[in-house]
Amino acid sequence: MPLGYPDSKQAALAFHLTSTCVALVLAACGGTHYQHLAERALAAADDLTCPGYLAWSNEPVQDVFLIINGSGTLSNAFVHPSFQGVLSTHRVAYSTYDKPGISAPFDDPAEVRRDDATIQRYTLGHGIACATEALRWSREQFGPSVRLHVRGHSEGTLVALYTYDSLLASDPATAAGIGTFVLSGLAVEPFSAILEHQLASVPGGDRLREALASCNWSVLGKALGISCAYVEDAERRPSGRAMFERLAARAPASRFYVFQGTEDVNTPVEPVRALEAWNGTEGHLQMEFHYYEGGHAGSEAARAEIAQLVTSIVSE
Repeated sequence: MPLGYPDSKQAALAFHLTSTCVALVLAACGGTHYQHLAERALAAADDLTCPGYLAWSNEPVQDVFLIINGSGTLSNAFVHPSFQGVLSTHRVAYSTYDKPGISAPFDDPAEVRRDDATIQRYTLGHGIACATEALRWSREQFGPSVRLHVRGHSEGTLVALYTYDSLLASDPATAAGIGTFVLSGLAVEPFSAILEHQLASVPGGDRLREALASCNWSVLGKALGISCAYVEDAERRPSGRAMFERLAARAPASRFYVFQGTEDVNTPVEPVRALEAWNGTEGHLQMEFHYYEGGHAGSEAARAEIAQLVTSIVSE
C-alpha cells in the first residue's frame, strides 16, 4: 500500500495485510487503557461515514490527539501503545476513526468487518472530511478551549495537511485550536512519484500496474488496499511539499514535528531533507525534524521519542 500501515511484516508496499493490530508506528494490541469511550459516525462526502472513536480516562480533558493512520483496510479501533501511558496520567483524549466500509469493536481490531463496495469508494477527500468532523466532534465533546493535536502517519500526513489548510480557510476557530502536528513517514513528493518508485521497488510491480490500469479491485484490494478512485483523487491533489509551501504563506501558529526514517522506501528521506532546508531559508514554519535509522515502520528509538514528545506536549 503506497501510504499504508507501518508494520515490519508489511515491507515496501505491504502486500499481505495479515497483521491485525497495526497503526501509526508498529502498534501492538492490548487491554483497555481508558475509562471512557464515545463513538460516532463521522460524515464524509457521497453519503459515506467513518466510524469515529474517542477514548479518555481523566477529566476534564485538556488535550485531544487525533490519530490519522495510513492507507489500507485494517481497523484503527484501539489505543496505540505510545498513547496508553499518557492517557492514564494526563487529561488527554485519544481520537481516531476507521475508513468508510471498515469497522471493528474498539479494543478488538482483529474483529474487523469490511464492505468492499464501500471501501472502493474511499478517497483522500473522504479522509479529509472525516478528520475535519473528528476535530469538530472533539471540541463539541470537551468544549472549545480543548487543545487539539494531530498525529499523522504516511497517508495520514497528507490528510492532516489538507485538513489543516481547509480549516484555516473555512473554520478558523477549529484551525486555531490545533497546536501541534506530529508526523511520520512524511509524504512530500507528488503521489504519482510515490506510487511509481514503490511499484519499481517491489516484486510484482508490473502486475500491480496492470491492476491499476484495469481497476482490478480483487488485486488492488489485497495488495494495496486502495482503489482506482483513490489513486485518481490523490494524483489530482497538491503534493505534501506544495501543502507546506501553502501553509507557510498563511504563517500558521501550529508546530510541526517530523519523524523520518533514513531507509524509508515508501516515503524517501531525501525530499524530507529538502523540505527541512527550504523551511530554514524560506518557509519559516515552526518545524522540528527528527531522523532515525530505519524504514517506514519506524524504530524502537523513534517510538520512544514520539511517546516522550506527546507527554511533553500535553504537560505544557
